[in-house]
Amino acid sequence: MTDSATPAPSAAIVRRASLAGFLGTVVESYDFFVYTYLIVYTAPLFFPSDDKVVSVLSSLLVLGSGFLSRPLGGLFFGRLGDRKGRRLTLMVTIIGMGVATAAMGLLPTYEAIGVAAPLLLVLFRLCQGFAAGGELAGSTTFVSEHATKNNHGLLSTITPLGFSAGTAIAPAVVAALAAVLSEDVMGDWGWRIPMLLSIPLTLTCLLLRLGLEDSPEFKRLAAEHKVPRTPVRDLISGHWPQLAKVTLLSAAVLMIGYIVAAFIPLFLQDQAGFAPGTTAAMATVSGIAAIVFTLVAGLVIDRLGRRTLMFVLLGAVAVLFYPILSLMQANDGNVIVAVLGFAVLGGLGGAAASPAYAALTATFPARVRYTGAALGFGLGSAIGGGFGPWLSAQLTETTGNIYSPAFLAIAASLIGMAVIATLPSRGVSTDDGEFVLPGEDAGLAADKIDAT
Repeated sequence: MTDSATPAPSAAIVRRASLAGFLGTVVESYDFFVYTYLIVYTAPLFFPSDDKVVSVLSSLLVLGSGFLSRPLGGLFFGRLGDRKGRRLTLMVTIIGMGVATAAMGLLPTYEAIGVAAPLLLVLFRLCQGFAAGGELAGSTTFVSEHATKNNHGLLSTITPLGFSAGTAIAPAVVAALAAVLSEDVMGDWGWRIPMLLSIPLTLTCLLLRLGLEDSPEFKRLAAEHKVPRTPVRDLISGHWPQLAKVTLLSAAVLMIGYIVAAFIPLFLQDQAGFAPGTTAAMATVSGIAAIVFTLVAGLVIDRLGRRTLMFVLLGAVAVLFYPILSLMQANDGNVIVAVLGFAVLGGLGGAAASPAYAALTATFPARVRYTGAALGFGLGSAIGGGFGPWLSAQLTETTGNIYSPAFLAIAASLIGMAVIATLPSRGVSTDDGEFVLPGEDAGLAADKIDAT
């Protein structure tokens, strides 16, 4: 979103910034999802119970707790990013996520330290979520602010692409370990390895970010002495309708994505009889499908626009989710049906994030962009990501209807389509409320975008 008064960054700088944003969201999604695929091993260790369902539900609540701290993280890091710069803030967030995940991997179990074990697990999960609250929105902001009018949508896809990659890597690591280690060893200490692998991932991303400058957009704000003193107050007073829309859009997309990634593996284990290692391998295929679908979405978003692409993808989710879930259950133990169904749902859910993340940053002017994107995404994460998987499991247990997650995903799709219909399909917001093509001055009438 470079301004006309600011020289466009070189292709090499754009590539490095894109790689840094990509790796950051790989780390974020890996850290969050690796816990999900280890629940079958960690649930009895931290939440021992005679009822397996109680242990799993308790573990899913811990999963959700990480999302509850995201809005606070979004508020804190969003303000920091708009006041002190995107680069510095993103280095802090990546360190925070890596340290929290490694601490979870080193945590003693309930048998060793009693009730302190689940309490510390929740604490580290909250810390992880707090740091993650500023990561994805910050990465999207940082990368998209290197864009021109020809590639804003494509660059905005870098972060959901990294998110999809993380969702593929996490189950792949768990599946590989489950294939070489026995069930007893995985339950004893093998589950710690995937969490500790976050350390080299974090260090790699941190070193890359150390070699970058801040985004052209933030450097322009600093040069023009337009860096806000009170970005949170400015956001709430001047852009609260946009914040509400971004929150709802994020909640809808994340509800779908996390139901697919966090609940479907448990559904396949309980309803289709697959082993945890098998469902982890299937989740890897689903993550790869998400990468492919997201790449395609990134290639067409600048041509189709955010709104049209979102309608197509969320419409497909609404139409296909229930039939695919019922086919998985009806074909009990059929690997091909399970893999294909998981891949289609994962691909559609991952690709839907592309126009959503593009809208996330384009909706706010540069002065409050990080704060608006991070707070809106954090609130949406708490609603959609935090309660989606747990609510799916709870509704299934309470009603006895194994297809409850499908109805949640359909409702989320309809909400997402309703919200995106109220947002501009192209362009980025300026301080005066206009939408212009990235890289162009707000005064160029030919490049103004109709916001209706």
